[in-house]
Amino acid sequence: MAEQLLLSLLLCSLWSGLLWFATQPLLKKFSALQHWPALYWCLLILSFLPLLPMPELYQHWSIPSVLLQDTLTSVQVLAAQPQHPSLVEPAVNTALYWYITLSFVCIVSLLLLWRLVKQWQQVQHLIAQAEQVDTASLLSQAQLEVLPQRFEIRQTQAAVSPFISGWKHIVLVLPAYIETMSEQQRQLLIEHELVHLQRRDPQQLLLLRILVALCWFNPILRLIEQAFIRSMELAVDKAVLKKQPEQALLYGQTLLCSLKQSQAEQMPALMPGFIQNQASQSFYQQRLQQLFQPAPVLSFWQKWRATAALCSTALLLNVGCAQLSFSSPPEEWVLPVGKVPINSFYGEKHPFRKNRPHQGLDFGAKRGATVKAAQKGKVLIADDKSLHDRYGKTVLIDHGHGYQTLYAHLDDFYIKPGQTVEPGQPIGKVGSTGRVTGPHLHFELLVDGKQQDPTPYLKL
Repeated sequence: MAEQLLLSLLLCSLWSGLLWFATQPLLKKFSALQHWPALYWCLLILSFLPLLPMPELYQHWSIPSVLLQDTLTSVQVLAAQPQHPSLVEPAVNTALYWYITLSFVCIVSLLLLWRLVKQWQQVQHLIAQAEQVDTASLLSQAQLEVLPQRFEIRQTQAAVSPFISGWKHIVLVLPAYIETMSEQQRQLLIEHELVHLQRRDPQQLLLLRILVALCWFNPILRLIEQAFIRSMELAVDKAVLKKQPEQALLYGQTLLCSLKQSQAEQMPALMPGFIQNQASQSFYQQRLQQLFQPAPVLSFWQKWRATAALCSTALLLNVGCAQLSFSSPPEEWVLPVGKVPINSFYGEKHPFRKNRPHQGLDFGAKRGATVKAAQKGKVLIADDKSLHDRYGKTVLIDHGHGYQTLYAHLDDFYIKPGQTVEPGQPIGKVGSTGRVTGPHLHFELLVDGKQQDPTPYLKL
């Protein structure tokens, strides 16, 4: 379980890297995509596509030819040498290492989440220390009409950028230095933050930060987060100036003034604001250039086509890789009938079989004892006609990765062909059908169509 989860997360990291680098040429060719924050949520969701259960398309289910032969064993098996369980080298148990690695990943994720909680508490402490301001004195009637019910404005003495915080109870925090600005500049700052509020940017950014903290091992998610913040600010700048394009010069001056007044070490890292503490100088140059040149616009159909093309391409690539398995079968399988004596081991010779090596294990269980599936898989056979009549009532389960298990001489079935079974799920009863000397379960393990000794896989 731990191995499969870790390898799936690694596959997600590789997959998200492929998506990210494939998107970069599109962003350069179509610059309008840089002003569309929803694109990065689309990339984020597609990054976890490998975790979704994909249908096993075009899966070739086959019955090993060795089971369809009328002889007891194939020609290759005639030369097999008996192997006693004590002489078989046990498989290396690597499960502990996988669990240790998974524990390390979880511990780091929890530590990063705790750091995120501390940052949230710092923001709330900053808000609590800020002085409440009369909302009606700063906002116009039109602005008041679109505000949520639980909204307030606070003013802080800290040298921070104006920012919006909260999930349901929304707080707009304004720094004291805005008193040195003109009335028009103050209104531009407030309008900027109100656009963030309307777009639900505080909630989006908080969710994104939580996801990045949980998936710290995937550096691409941090790149997506940074790109989302840049795109978010560009989109908000554009929305503010769309209502008052004549204020572009004043807006740029306000941006530069806020940059000078704000101190990066006091900036809240969780909230969208006029100034971002992690933004580079080139980003602010891009914001200023956008103010004085027409920004490219994406129509609704262009957005829809871009999303559909990205999703369909990612889905087709993922389905194309669905047959590639990056996990291995479990090293320890479920005992099909529990702790019972074994009457005949793999490779043993007996006159009943004309001294030919045994191709499985015979469990000396009583008639009617429950037979369980050794691992999860799909039932290929559950009858007494598909294979040679020496097997009697037989179940054949395909576990993927080339692994199959066979359960012979059953008395009854609990499952049917085509059904998917879980590890330890009852599939039938021990019986004495077929060519036997008494009730028992004949159990075989096949790998890539060839019988193997099941002993290293079972905890006998």
